[in-house]
Amino acid sequence: MAKQSEKIGSPQRKQRKGAPVRSALVSRSEFLQGRDRDIALIDQMIARIDQGGSTLVISGEPGIGKSALLDEARHRACERDLTVLSMTGVLAEVHLPFAALEQALRPLMKEAVNLVPRQRSALFSAFGMHDDTGAPDIFLVALAALSLLTESAARRPILLIADDAQWLDEATYEVLAFISRRLSSDPIVLFVAMRDGFDRLFGDPSHLRLRLSGLSEADAGHLLDAHAPDLSVDLRSRFLQEAAGNPLALLELPRSKRDIRDTTWLPLTERLERAFSSRLADLPAATRMLLFVAAENDGTSLHEILRAGKALLGEEVDVSALTPAIAARLIDLDETEVRFRHPLVRSAMHQAADLATRHRIHAALAAIVHEELDRHLWHRAAATIGPDEKLAGEYDAMASRALRKGAVAMAIEVLEKAAALSSTPRARSDRFLRAAELAADLGQPDLLERLLRQANISEPDPVASARIGWCREMGQPPMVNDPAKIPSLVGLAAEANAAGATDLASNLLWRAAQRCWWSNAEADLRKSILMAANRLDLPDTDPRLIAISAYVEPLHLGGEISGKLQQLAGRNGGNPVAARILGSAANVIGAFDLGVGLLTYSAAALRDQGRLSDLARVLFAQAWAEMEVGDWTGAMREAEESVRFAEETGGTLWIAAATIVKARLAGMMGNLDQSQAYAAQAERLVVSVGASFLLAMLQIARGTAAIGAGRHWEAYEHLRRLFIPADPAFNSGLQFFGLADFVEAAVFSGHAETAEEVIEEMQRVAGPSPVPWVETMLSYGKALLATPAEAERFYLQGLGPCASKWPFLRGRLLLAYGIWLRRQRRSADARAPLREARDIFDALSALPWSERAREELRASGEASRKRTEYVWEMLTPQELHIAQLAAEGLSNKEIGARLYLSHRTVGYHLHRIFAKTGVTSRSALRPILTDAVNPKS
Repeated sequence: MAKQSEKIGSPQRKQRKGAPVRSALVSRSEFLQGRDRDIALIDQMIARIDQGGSTLVISGEPGIGKSALLDEARHRACERDLTVLSMTGVLAEVHLPFAALEQALRPLMKEAVNLVPRQRSALFSAFGMHDDTGAPDIFLVALAALSLLTESAARRPILLIADDAQWLDEATYEVLAFISRRLSSDPIVLFVAMRDGFDRLFGDPSHLRLRLSGLSEADAGHLLDAHAPDLSVDLRSRFLQEAAGNPLALLELPRSKRDIRDTTWLPLTERLERAFSSRLADLPAATRMLLFVAAENDGTSLHEILRAGKALLGEEVDVSALTPAIAARLIDLDETEVRFRHPLVRSAMHQAADLATRHRIHAALAAIVHEELDRHLWHRAAATIGPDEKLAGEYDAMASRALRKGAVAMAIEVLEKAAALSSTPRARSDRFLRAAELAADLGQPDLLERLLRQANISEPDPVASARIGWCREMGQPPMVNDPAKIPSLVGLAAEANAAGATDLASNLLWRAAQRCWWSNAEADLRKSILMAANRLDLPDTDPRLIAISAYVEPLHLGGEISGKLQQLAGRNGGNPVAARILGSAANVIGAFDLGVGLLTYSAAALRDQGRLSDLARVLFAQAWAEMEVGDWTGAMREAEESVRFAEETGGTLWIAAATIVKARLAGMMGNLDQSQAYAAQAERLVVSVGASFLLAMLQIARGTAAIGAGRHWEAYEHLRRLFIPADPAFNSGLQFFGLADFVEAAVFSGHAETAEEVIEEMQRVAGPSPVPWVETMLSYGKALLATPAEAERFYLQGLGPCASKWPFLRGRLLLAYGIWLRRQRRSADARAPLREARDIFDALSALPWSERAREELRASGEASRKRTEYVWEMLTPQELHIAQLAAEGLSNKEIGARLYLSHRTVGYHLHRIFAKTGVTSRSALRPILTDAVNPKS
């Protein structure tokens, strides 16, 4: 198993069970020859641990001294009385999810009972301590691990070490990356060492990085002379040249002088492996066999190795059989564990054993570890040649266990192995398809394609074909302008439905409908989707059926869909998935008042489950809905958090989408420079993924900001792009989102005729019963275009009961109505709507509009008070979020669990909040946050 963690309290250095021993090849000071600057960096990071945590990623070729530096860090942490927790990646253990993490956290697990229940359950499930039916998301496990570390670090600083990180199991690696991004406020230092040449990118650009190069010629000579003093001048020069400053090579190549002529053409790594394997010839047969067993075992247990050796050799063997291997500097041994001195030694032993021997070893190990089911199965499979359907079925169960632990990547690997063991082509294909479906959810297109190619459906199977189509569709980035994919999705849905796979058919049609909205599909395509959906015989209340109608005909069917949503919004049955689908459908048709509640419910469930990738997407949608219903502080809060989680999970689309929300909010608040910066950032991301839907949203954001600045001609140029078919921002399903802005920009920039055409087209498509938001915008547009005799009727119509749901739109209607009244020489009548408009804009912080309302009030003969500035407006969105949660009575630990932060980070933010607001207690926050929570409209 991964190396045991240790808790060190004594300044005296002791070799402890499980502590890395690789540097024992030589003394620490000798192996670190020429590393003074690197040691100084490590020493500085450890010395400053009380000022906040940090991460250092150390990289380099094998044998360059990474582990020696980590050992030095461990020694210096001992001297400062730090807790030291260690994990080491081992190639033979990568199939054991969370194995390395469990070993590192084992000394802290007694404290796990103090975790909040959902975190405790997730961690216990991940470590197999109980078998939950619900699968914890990897990020919930990561949050539990972070909480455990930070709680312990509050009492005693921690040095967390991860050596050979390129071989950590995938689940541990993801958790470690999550933790590394959240250490700035905690006394935890993380050192991660990994080899060059691996594709794994750890952490983010803010982490310190140290790449170790070879020793200088002088330092290399000193190290070589200390350990091979009797070399001839020629050989000394030859070894210095071949080692190229690599400390391990300087130590090990001289021990194999007899092989140098045969190996100098090989890469250094292979020469070192040859150097280690060359020592086998001088070892007894029993010792060689035990070394081969140790190399194939996915654990370090001396007991296991000796038992397997006995079974293979047919005779009793004891620990003395390993003494020659210790003398040959191949392994280290304590009372219970055998460890190779370097991963290259293990690799050399593996290469030296022939295939038949390795099969026999795995069979012996499988018999020994039978009580550890997953290990037992791995060894059985490694000893198996050809199909074995019974074993494949057991691997299916192993995949299910991996999923229950939250280890999706591991489940994919297990299913691949099960497919290889399958006895029939159909079983093989089905397992590859199941693995592909998981890969599609992970968003790994290269892995997905490899799995689908291996599925190799050789006989007609409409359901399998539809599953492949679904996987390929879900494995692609969404929101790509490609309507050509829609007919294929409709066809696959028909095949799946005919074969009885209604659920799959529903998903395929839902995706086809989404592509309609993204891709400006023709009317015939949209009609084909609706017809196909009606053939599924789904209940009228099925969320996917409602969503299909919404995405296909958002404006035309909006009124009908809104009625269904009103019936369902209050009784989603506690189903967060249904709430997410219905909330998205509500947003698509412009029923944001219904979408807010549904999306808020879905976001809360996703947050509890730790599904940060999905949460980023839902938070963006929630932010857009909150923006339209007038909760701008909530919208900015959700948008900021969406960006943070999308960055965490690689969701470029959602970073762009949430940044567009931020751009529009900043523009409406009058922060034009910030709005333009957000817009430019979003545009770079949108162009990189070709999402025209987001480009249309971006133009709406830019148009709104330009209107606020009084630049209607500029707003018109931004917004008209949504209506030009050849423009990348053209989007027929989204045009009505910018209706009010477009008409206002057109009217005040001399394009009233174009505005009239758009109003007429929108009115025609929407029919007699548009959703209230659209109806209000149509009234606003008609009022701006109307003759003096007709205008007031449209203003009053727009200001009906429905307008109260859209404060910003209502405020603009009131402002325009007040201006119209004043220009009709009805100044006294104008003051009431202008006064109300001013108050709405003040509450929203829509400063350009509130200033315009004040100007109009002055022109009507009424002085206007200054806008009240609120203390909470000095806070960043994240600080405001934390302040609101603290005011609700949540503890730092509870807030951290909600926001996926350490409790100490929450404390740091609260300290800044208190300083900015001038309060000294959590209870004092509530009064100053009242207007942020409940803005007046």
